Amino acid sequence: MEDYINFIAEAWREFIATGIIHPKVRSEIADSWRRCKSYGVDPMNGRGINNYKHPEILTGENVELISVAKPIMESIYSIVAGSGFSIILTDKDGYIVEVIGDKEIMERADKLNFVKGELWTEACVGTNAIGTALYLDKPIQTIGAEHFGIKQHSWTCSASPIHDEDDNLIGCINMSGNFYSAHSHTLGIVTSAAQSIQKQLALIISYNLMNTTFDSISEGMIVLNDQLRVKRINDRAMEILNIKAEEAIKMDIVHTLSNINFDEIIYNDHKAFNNVECDFYIKGNRIKCIINAVPMKVNEKLVGIVITFRESQYVHKLVNKVVGYKASYNFEDIITKNEKMKAMISFAKKAAKSDCNILIQGESGTGKELIAQSIHNYSKRASGPFVAVNCASIPRELVESELFGYEKGAFTGASKDGHPGKFELADGGTIFLDEIGELPLDIQTKLLRVLDNNKVIRVGSTYEKQLNVRVIGATNRVLKEEIKKKNFREDLYYRLNVMNINTVPLRDRKEDIEVLVQHFVKILSIKNGHLNKAVKKDYINKLIEYPWPGNVRELRNVVERDYYLSDGDLVSAYAIEDTNIEDNNMENVIAENPIIHKVEENTTLISMQSLEKQGIEQALIKCKGNIVKASTILNISRSTLYRKIKKYNIQIE
Repeated sequence: MEDYINFIAEAWREFIATGIIHPKVRSEIADSWRRCKSYGVDPMNGRGINNYKHPEILTGENVELISVAKPIMESIYSIVAGSGFSIILTDKDGYIVEVIGDKEIMERADKLNFVKGELWTEACVGTNAIGTALYLDKPIQTIGAEHFGIKQHSWTCSASPIHDEDDNLIGCINMSGNFYSAHSHTLGIVTSAAQSIQKQLALIISYNLMNTTFDSISEGMIVLNDQLRVKRINDRAMEILNIKAEEAIKMDIVHTLSNINFDEIIYNDHKAFNNVECDFYIKGNRIKCIINAVPMKVNEKLVGIVITFRESQYVHKLVNKVVGYKASYNFEDIITKNEKMKAMISFAKKAAKSDCNILIQGESGTGKELIAQSIHNYSKRASGPFVAVNCASIPRELVESELFGYEKGAFTGASKDGHPGKFELADGGTIFLDEIGELPLDIQTKLLRVLDNNKVIRVGSTYEKQLNVRVIGATNRVLKEEIKKKNFREDLYYRLNVMNINTVPLRDRKEDIEVLVQHFVKILSIKNGHLNKAVKKDYINKLIEYPWPGNVRELRNVVERDYYLSDGDLVSAYAIEDTNIEDNNMENVIAENPIIHKVEENTTLISMQSLEKQGIEQALIKCKGNIVKASTILNISRSTLYRKIKKYNIQIE
């Protein structure tokens, strides 16, 4: 080593004097000397330069690097303490940001400005381990006169660059001491230290990323150890459960999730625990959630369980979005010139801004659901679900479970996980109960209770769930008449009828027929590749003459049929002239069947609808209310007979 130190000192002097470099000088050092000469570095100096960057600023800019590197520097120093070495950390630009060393070496370092805040690049102080390692982006050791500045010739330095996980240069670690203490192991130490810093930084970044992800995901997350104790809980979980971190750590998860069998999760590898509805019991409250539970195993040994969950309400909203529980229509979609309709819309808009229950009454086909959807979209609940239920279409024995839901095992055939009812799915929005007059009396009683306290109880449960649902009911029946007949509860009627809206039948708004027809034809034209068909005045006049018992729904069907049957412009109302075959059959039967045909000589003065109603009543009387027999006599299907019984409000009894 002594021979090399003498050799390099002579080579340095020759270079400074002549600019010639001895061929035995290491290429890294020779190239560096040439760069230093081109930089104009003073070889008679070699002290660090204060480039007016305050140490506190440097610390702030490199706080993560320092926090990771300092413990490693201290660990190295604990090994070499007393041997005359100092350990230096710089940033990517060559500024010293941390120094640890023996008192004696630190005093020498002060004289060289080898202290915090000083700049040690090649361009500033000449060839040195820090500056050259940063320039070459690789570890390097400099001994004695290999340094370009003469004031460093009594030193030996070993430096290694530090990179982040993306291989970007972020700093340098260096060990410096007396040149006679130079050893190749020193370079190995700083290289290993740099790698340790890089790995630790990567771990911290990964850990921080994991923490950020852990706390930013939209689901609640609880991590359990193998003893089912809570080890971690994220912010969303604490928000859902309304608890603090210290409360969560003390939580007995088995008791809190009492309806979850953790043994099945732990020991049954093939059982899926995804999207399971369960209840968290927290501080006397019951919080319904949908959970996923995944056991964590290493070498077949359980190390913990990860539970993720969301509130049932959130999941229900997502389901509503997927299955289409939303309102499509707005008040702007209601086409009218009629003043009664305009007044009805104005009232409905005012009702929408309240949170009152609403009852919509009117004939079939007058757009009760369109109005209900418009009210929902005009209200503050517009962003919530709109769940429509046809009360007449649900089998009587399923009405309660369909509306209010059921718990698992509530009855034979029930889903093993239970099922939310339509009211739960409508939480935060609006439930539209169409044909509400068809509800059985016992269900009316339970509905009244829901309207009174905004809580539902699932079938098979004793737990009342608080809801935030607005109820809009609709019926084509005259509910006051149904109350007299004991078919509808009077108290439910008044609870629903806070805001009452009566739709206007089409026969009372004949001025709307033309604009409605033009609207339907425009939609059909777009649907059929812009196949435009003009609507003639004679066609409109023919439609105006018709009484429209089926209202706007019937008008739309007629226009659609005429659109497709017309070769050119719409000039003839085929759908009115060529009435339904089943209706024709029934009219023929009414006219021809001696059982039914019991009218006076002035039959021609009785409307066809009156005749039709009388014929149905006579057939039902003859058949003692038997729908099958009556439909056979009338030569129509049972569904048509039911529809006409409902249309004419005929009591089968």
